[in-house]
Amino acid sequence: MKKMLVILAVGALAGCSAWQNTVSFFGDRPAEAEQPRPRLVVDTPYGLSNLYEETSAPQLYSVVAARVTNKMLDQTTEIYERALPPKLYIMQIKKAGVEHIPDGFFYSRQVTKEIIEGSKTFVPVNTREEADYVLDIVVSRLNVKNVPGTVLQYKMTMFDKGNNEVGSWTEAIRQVQNDDRSWW
Repeated sequence: MKKMLVILAVGALAGCSAWQNTVSFFGDRPAEAEQPRPRLVVDTPYGLSNLYEETSAPQLYSVVAARVTNKMLDQTTEIYERALPPKLYIMQIKKAGVEHIPDGFFYSRQVTKEIIEGSKTFVPVNTREEADYVLDIVVSRLNVKNVPGTVLQYKMTMFDKGNNEVGSWTEAIRQVQNDDRSWW
């Protein structure tokens, strides 16, 4: 009796699993199984041409933004050494040039704003009208003769309320010529 019960249980399980498969034992397919299944394609990193260029872009801009922001703060001490710190509006970053520039500008503006807020030298504001000074930022790609690799220039220019230039600070970073094409 026990043997018969085991055989019936195994037969029932086999029938359930055959019913759940999309292909029956006879080779015909039910109508709902006609939909194609998703296929995952795994590509090697060597098959991606701009893998290293694009993955390091936010870090690249944070390095260069920190350098230029610190230069600006060092050279504008006579402006912000007052009883009340002046208000500063940081404009959206602009791209200059037609060639490809890696993305990541959102991060560099954030880094610049955090450094200025942390230094307590200027008070960042959200509108140009309420600011005493405006900080304009431009990123461009330079083509330098006899220098291999890509060179990116990060330039900050500060203007007062009368739209007069107070100062300009520039820093460039070059792509290293090695296997991973890193920037530092």
